[in-house]
Amino acid sequence: MIIRPLQKTKRLSQLAIFKERCQFEAEDILEQYGKELAGYLGEKRLPYFIDVNTALLHDDLYGLRLEVAQHHFQMDGLFIFPAFLLITEVKHMNGKLVVNDANQLIQVKDAIEKVYQHPLQQANLQKAQLHLLLQELGYDPPPIHTLVIFSHDQAQVNFHHPDMLPIHQLPFRLKELNNQYTKEIFGKQERYLLANKLLNKHQERPLSFIPTMSNVRKGALCKKCKFNIMRRTYGTWTCTGCGLQNKTAHISALKDFAYLFGPRITNKQFRDFLLIDSKYTASRLLRSMNLKVRGQTYKRQYDLSNFIE
Repeated sequence: MIIRPLQKTKRLSQLAIFKERCQFEAEDILEQYGKELAGYLGEKRLPYFIDVNTALLHDDLYGLRLEVAQHHFQMDGLFIFPAFLLITEVKHMNGKLVVNDANQLIQVKDAIEKVYQHPLQQANLQKAQLHLLLQELGYDPPPIHTLVIFSHDQAQVNFHHPDMLPIHQLPFRLKELNNQYTKEIFGKQERYLLANKLLNKHQERPLSFIPTMSNVRKGALCKKCKFNIMRRTYGTWTCTGCGLQNKTAHISALKDFAYLFGPRITNKQFRDFLLIDSKYTASRLLRSMNLKVRGQTYKRQYDLSNFIE
C-alpha cells in the first residue's frame, strides 16, 4: 500500500518557474533544475519495479524527510516489509559508472568525468538516522536494508555489488531479500501504524525565496506561445503575440510569484508583477480570489500560501 505517494517537490516547481522566468542564462539554476528533475524522473520509475512481484507485501513512503538529533534526512523510498525495512537511494544517471579506490562514484559521459559521493554510504547514513529515530519512537529497530538503484536505461554499471544495481534487476533482488529476512516483525496493522507514525513526522524542505524582481520576467505569461506576456484589457488578458485571451491568467502568474518571492503580496507588488497600472483593477482581481488578508489600507497583504502546493 502506498502511504505517501511520489510527488514533485516544491523545490522542483520553484526551479521550473525560475527557469521559465529568468531573464538570463543562469547556469547554476539550470544545473540545480537538472539534478532535481533527474531525481524525480528516476524515483518515478521505482513504484513499477517495486510492485512487479505482487506476492511481496509492503507499505511505501516516497520522499520522506524526517528529523532526528536536530538533523534532517530524506529517503527516496522507504518500504516496510513484514520482516525488514528497505531504504532506496535512486540515481538517474547515464554513461559509464565506476567506483574508484577511494570509494567515490565516477560518472564518465561524453569524455567528461564527474565525481560523486558513494551512494551506498549516503543510504547507510540514512539507515543510521532512521535506526535512531525508531528508537526514539519506542521501537526495537528491525533489520534495515539499503539499496542503490540506477534508474536510467543508459546507465553502464561497471562494477558488481549486490546492493547497487540497475533498476531492472530490482524485482529479483527484492525476492532474495524476502528470502533472507524471514522472521515476521510487522503484521498488516503494525506496518500501517509505523508508516503513519513516520508520515506524521514528515517535514517539507523549506523554500528559499528571491529578494528582488530585477532579474525576473514580469507579467502573465501566455500558455500557448510560452514566451509572450499578456496584457489586461477590457476585463480579460490578451497575449501580445498570438492574441490568445484568458480571463484567469493572473492566477497562474500569482502562483509563480508565490514560488519565487514568498506567500504574501501587496497591491503594489501585484501591479508591478502583472504590469497593471490601475490599483483599483488590481484590488478587484485580488478580492475576487477570496484570499486571506493581513493589515489595513496600503499595508494590506494578501496570503498566497495555497498557491504553493
